[in-house]
Amino acid sequence: MILLGLSHAGKTSAGRLLAERLGCPFYDTDEVIRIRTGLTPRQLCRQAGVSTLHAAEAAALRECCFLHDCSGVPFAAEPLRHSTPLSLPTDDSAEKRQGTAVENCAVVAAGGGICDNAEASAIVAAIPLRVFLYAEEAALFERLTHDALQTGYYPAFLRFLPVDQKAEAQRLFAELYARRTELYRRSCNLIIDTTGLNCASVMEKIAAIC
Repeated sequence: MILLGLSHAGKTSAGRLLAERLGCPFYDTDEVIRIRTGLTPRQLCRQAGVSTLHAAEAAALRECCFLHDCSGVPFAAEPLRHSTPLSLPTDDSAEKRQGTAVENCAVVAAGGGICDNAEASAIVAAIPLRVFLYAEEAALFERLTHDALQTGYYPAFLRFLPVDQKAEAQRLFAELYARRTELYRRSCNLIIDTTGLNCASVMEKIAAIC
């Protein structure tokens, strides 16, 4: 399964907890990019541009989802142990939700802008369970601003605006939020409203359905 949503929606934190609960591997496309390039997605975009970031995102997602033979390729301290695509049951039977189904799956957390990446979106569409972690606009912008106060600027999708241009950043984010939220609503087959929930509660809601 893949967890999707805007930046700071809690995909990585909830994903780690969910993978632990299900007893399956967890992979984060942003972390794969950092390992493969030596740069965070933000740094890569700033230094090499959006097209390079998109290529790295698609490659990372392909690796995470085992869409090519990556046996023995290191991921952090753990090798990728599968060389077949993620597979989940196509019916709702309890038997299919246990045992082999869990053993053959993984939890993947995708970068927040992956919906704007055509190549990556095509890969996402092939994953059986696509979970959108919905979060309110104000909460996400507050988290983005908190980060901007540490770095001095907003992320690439807000044009690397300096933190003192908060009003303009908020205007841009409102437009981006509306567009990306609609894209994720359309592309996902499960929507989890994270409003007022911590990561553990989000994980429990997903696990109850899986």
